[in-house]
Amino acid sequence: MQYRYALDSTQEVSSVPSQPGAQTPPGMRFHLRGEWRVGIVSVEGAQVHARVQLVPSSSEVSLEGEQVLAPEVRRTFEAGLAQPFFITLNGSGAVQLVHFEPGTDILVQGLLRATVAATQLVWTGPSHLTWQTEEMDTTGRYSARYTRKSASRFEKSKLAYSHLATPEGLHPLEDSPRVSVSALTTFEVGEDLWPSALQAREHLEVDSGPSLIKAVSSLQVELALKGRGQDSSLLGALDARRGRLVTLPLASYQGQEQDPRVALRQVLAGKTFDALVKDLHALPSNEQERDSARARALEQLRALFLLEPGQALLVHATLSAGMDPQAASPLLGALSAASTPECLQALSRIAEDGALAGTVRLDAVAALGMASTPNAEGVATLRTLSHGADPELASTATLGLGNAAMKLGPGQARDAETLVHELSSAYHATGQPEQQSLMLRALGNTRNPSALPTLQSALASPSPAVRSAAVEALRGMPAPGADQLLSSILLQDATAEVRQSAVFASSFRPLTPLLPALAQALRLDPSDLVRREIITLAGGQLPVTPGARVLLEWSSQNEPNPSLRNTALTFLSARAH
Repeated sequence: MQYRYALDSTQEVSSVPSQPGAQTPPGMRFHLRGEWRVGIVSVEGAQVHARVQLVPSSSEVSLEGEQVLAPEVRRTFEAGLAQPFFITLNGSGAVQLVHFEPGTDILVQGLLRATVAATQLVWTGPSHLTWQTEEMDTTGRYSARYTRKSASRFEKSKLAYSHLATPEGLHPLEDSPRVSVSALTTFEVGEDLWPSALQAREHLEVDSGPSLIKAVSSLQVELALKGRGQDSSLLGALDARRGRLVTLPLASYQGQEQDPRVALRQVLAGKTFDALVKDLHALPSNEQERDSARARALEQLRALFLLEPGQALLVHATLSAGMDPQAASPLLGALSAASTPECLQALSRIAEDGALAGTVRLDAVAALGMASTPNAEGVATLRTLSHGADPELASTATLGLGNAAMKLGPGQARDAETLVHELSSAYHATGQPEQQSLMLRALGNTRNPSALPTLQSALASPSPAVRSAAVEALRGMPAPGADQLLSSILLQDATAEVRQSAVFASSFRPLTPLLPALAQALRLDPSDLVRREIITLAGGQLPVTPGARVLLEWSSQNEPNPSLRNTALTFLSARAH
């Protein structure tokens, strides 16, 4: 899902001299207007990843009240602001990390991070009248109080900062500097608990003592929801860029352009492998706090494995000594996310170790299959396990081979083709529908055009389960071949469940090429379930696919099922408002 907001933001930064006549840096003022887009990319355990983009309609930058950006400079500045970036939230909605393209201007980063921080809404339970949270912004970590004002209206106030962002990471706030903050944010939320409107006002002062200057900043942000809808381009967007992005905690020191290793050290915040393992052994009992701690540990371990690759080889012994699967999962996820040769070696050893708990081995196999930069050792381990006696491990490894084929780099195209050939041969070699379906799903994971002939042949299978698996595998295959096959199945397959799978696969793709077949199915398909799926798909795509309105308008007037007519009318009415 993608949410589109109208944004109006003003940020001001100034300095107050500690002594009369002392020199201070010039004050700056930034005023931004435009569209603020937040799209959910993926959910990985306790983490939610989103892509954020500002499409500026205007921007003003002033230095001590004077315009300082020439038109050509302003265009370059706005181009930086418009570059999409990513954020990682925990399950409660607190933003933990930001992921920028390398070379993104430090000033642009600061403005975007401040806007993200000001617009986060953190839940500990929507039934509560008040609750307190621990959150981060560009200054550091702070506590906040939320108050329910009505069924859909909430207020958030910042109480106090406990940590400040420094070049070495978050440090506890002691006697100096002194931080005073006055901040109030009002949220209006929709039924899905996402903000439909927001107004934030903040005034912050950081006083470092009598011999230093006092930094003063103010922030005003307003958001108004313009529309929400599905956007298939979000799928896999972070995976495609993760290895190139610079990852920072939301609360991180804003200095000069940083070496990526400096950013990793800020994420790590001085923690050692032993300290992180100790944290995992002592996870909080509260579910939301536990999820947040697991997500934080995963990112810190990833940073550690990238900074010190040899540390990854300690994970096997740690798991052999015993660890709760929920605590082990961040270790394995960090190995997969870092994907260094040492990380993949560690995952291979863990996956092959029959003395470890089955759940841990299964998690390791899945992590190995999802590695961002697979190598020959990892692929060999997956291949071996895919032929093993444990059916669950074998199935997970088989699907992982498909993922590996998709993620192998341009210089490994031959290796990817080999995997596609192996999976296709395995499909043709078995007559068991369950195994055939597994191979088809693995082929779908490859997203490789050379898998299309096998998928096409599977669409003629007498087994509805096999045909459904083949249809679902088309969701990531290249156009126009996949679109043509989906359209054909949608209009011709005799089994309603298979036609439903075609609608499901269509939801992962740009919808425009599929609209003619979807429109015909709305008119002719005898199954209420299939037509309901099409109406729901069109309703979700309405903000981003103009042709979806035609489907809903036809259904709202001609659909024979009154309930489905009302569903179409509801989507149209919601869009009108």
